[in-house]
Amino acid sequence: MRHPRSPQRPRPVGGRVVPGMTHAPGGKPAPSGDGRGAGHGADGSLVVFGGTSDIGLAIAAELLAAAPRPVVLVCRPGAPRVPAARRAMLEAGATRVRIVDLDVAELGAHEAAVAEALAGPVDRVVLAFGVLGDQERAWQDAGAAVTVFTVNATAAVSIGVLVAQRLRGQARATGRRGRIIAISSVAAERVRRPNFVYGASKAGMDGFFTGLREALRPDGIGVLVVRPGFVRSAMTAGRSMPLAVDPRRVGRAVAEADERGRELVRVPAVFGPVMTVFRLMPQALARRMPW
Repeated sequence: MRHPRSPQRPRPVGGRVVPGMTHAPGGKPAPSGDGRGAGHGADGSLVVFGGTSDIGLAIAAELLAAAPRPVVLVCRPGAPRVPAARRAMLEAGATRVRIVDLDVAELGAHEAAVAEALAGPVDRVVLAFGVLGDQERAWQDAGAAVTVFTVNATAAVSIGVLVAQRLRGQARATGRRGRIIAISSVAAERVRRPNFVYGASKAGMDGFFTGLREALRPDGIGVLVVRPGFVRSAMTAGRSMPLAVDPRRVGRAVAEADERGRELVRVPAVFGPVMTVFRLMPQALARRMPW
């Protein structure tokens, strides 16, 4: 059952939250709302990799509506949207917000960032980062193609492995079983010519998390794979597609799927039958499709 948001929230004052204290790097005390520090409440945290992502924040807001809890936003260092993302989480019901810096393309930084982000009890981990890239450039420029794959596939797999091991350790030590929510794409289900570099990178990511779900099943750790269609967001600004949705609709669908314990959700749901037909369609016919 979904619960209404509590009207009483710690309010940011000068970019910080007054109630409670944490410790910033170097051991200096700072109000918990400044986003740095290691304090954790009794409730397990909600961790969002891609912490300024429109989709990631929309999912987090819907999950917070059902259960207020601490939030950890893992964001690219210096990202201009970090203050707004922190405010959005506090307004959505986060009991506190921490920021962890990570450029996901720096693979060597993953282990330390995951350890920092998952330093306390964790209930949900959302992987919501990704790049679309210039699709025509990407198949003709090796560097551009590698960038798309590094972020969408390699980084997602690396972080997925590290998060999974942390959640397994938590489950065995405390009995708390977390859940991973991995944002894939309907483009992963059958790679199409217009965006085949992006689609292929998401196909690799999608396959990994689908398999990770089965590997983690004995530990009682869930993996929800999310396959949205075209989402109107900062990443897709200036583009349009049929059946487009906004991030909030994705957030609502994911929260409902999470509440029901589902393992796969497409947004909008019509992509279920659409992609079933498209996967079975002969290539000679598929290449004539207008999208």
